[in-house]
Amino acid sequence: MIDIAKYDFFIFDCDGVILNSNNLKSKAFAEALTGEPPDLVAEFVEYHKKNGGISRYKKFRYYYKTMKNKVDSENEIKLALNNFANIVSEGLIKCHYIPGVIKFIKKLHLKQKKLFVVSGSDEEELVDVFRKRMISHYFENIYGSPTGKMENTNKVIKLMGKDQNGLFFGDSKLDYDAALKYRLNFVFVKAVTEWKNAQQLINDDRIIKDFEGINEY
Repeated sequence: MIDIAKYDFFIFDCDGVILNSNNLKSKAFAEALTGEPPDLVAEFVEYHKKNGGISRYKKFRYYYKTMKNKVDSENEIKLALNNFANIVSEGLIKCHYIPGVIKFIKKLHLKQKKLFVVSGSDEEELVDVFRKRMISHYFENIYGSPTGKMENTNKVIKLMGKDQNGLFFGDSKLDYDAALKYRLNFVFVKAVTEWKNAQQLINDDRIIKDFEGINEY
């Protein structure tokens, strides 16, 4: 059972925690690399799934610089980033929410809890999506890439102060690592996660399928 009352602030990842967008993103990473070798693209998508929460900027750079070992690849990276943004922009506005999350966010907001988003998604894109979905007003700040998740989590800690208790809802190893580093309690949201071995690290009482029926009192 999660005792929500003892926390002063809450951090939410976006993909797989607020929006059911993990599968959308995985497909977009493949489609953004149109014309690239299919076997290499498939390997890259697996890399993406194993490294949830890392920004698209680092992932496409990894593809061209490390997987393809291309020295001069800035134009290709920019093209892939543009392709990716065009593919996901409409999808993020239309995709479903993780069950129960908006009801839960509204209740926390009514209780005057401080809410933040810390995501690997592009920050400008995410702010625009949340504005269009009319949920941006629930959050104190919405943080995303190209700034990394660790640095953005630290921004929240600095704003709230170290004497405040925080809870991080995430679905990736990077979310877990950020919570651990900054001594936040962590809840793993498993509904659509692509992190396969999470339950080896996280106790069952810190795992939820989604936000339906979560104890918010």
